[in-house]
Amino acid sequence: MEKLLLLHGALGSASDLQPVAKALEGQFDCVIFEFPGHGKTPVGQYTFHINGFKEALSRFVDQQVLQGCAVFGYSMGGFVATKLQSETNCFGAIYTLGTKFIWNPESSAKEAGQLNAAAIQERFPAYAAKLAQQHTAMGWEAHLEATAAMMLQLGHEEVLSEAAFAQIEIPIAVGLGDRDKMIPLTDAMSIYKKLSIGCLDVLPYTQHPLDRLDLELLSSRLRSFFSRRPA
Repeated sequence: MEKLLLLHGALGSASDLQPVAKALEGQFDCVIFEFPGHGKTPVGQYTFHINGFKEALSRFVDQQVLQGCAVFGYSMGGFVATKLQSETNCFGAIYTLGTKFIWNPESSAKEAGQLNAAAIQERFPAYAAKLAQQHTAMGWEAHLEATAAMMLQLGHEEVLSEAAFAQIEIPIAVGLGDRDKMIPLTDAMSIYKKLSIGCLDVLPYTQHPLDRLDLELLSSRLRSFFSRRPA
């Protein structure tokens, strides 16, 4: 059975991926990785940044002997996996979903502006409580602040260049929900066209949040992509 590495998104943790792993039982041998500063995992020696997450993921791949494995990267997880692949060529294929690859000062400021702990506590107390329960390593307020700072950085630095996408030589699926308000379809198409071996996969009636995803639909798309990918 093929190993499938599962990577969560920003503001997420390993627990978000448990339902995904459950839905894929019998189809893939799933391995879940939690990024530093998320959930129960301390930042430790790493920076709370894409490059720090990339370094932590690289070490995990080496420790677990996952070279050449398939990857499902949700949102930020897809970004980190693609970044690592562009530098090390350690994966066999990557399916990204809801990954925002294109950042600029305006979009990063917009996303970061939504991560105000006081505002979330006032307007969405149930969500604030969930974050507090989920992110015990840093504390949810510090986690939000660090995530906002990272997003602002992404708007002012080129973490993944056009040349980097073009040089990746494994199959990558750019998956996107047709109702995802965070990533424009034009952005997803632009990234897809830069890939040497890639496909664009638009999921119907699908929003950005992972907990609203139709897991049966995702399971079908992953099976199709990983079984049909070019050798």
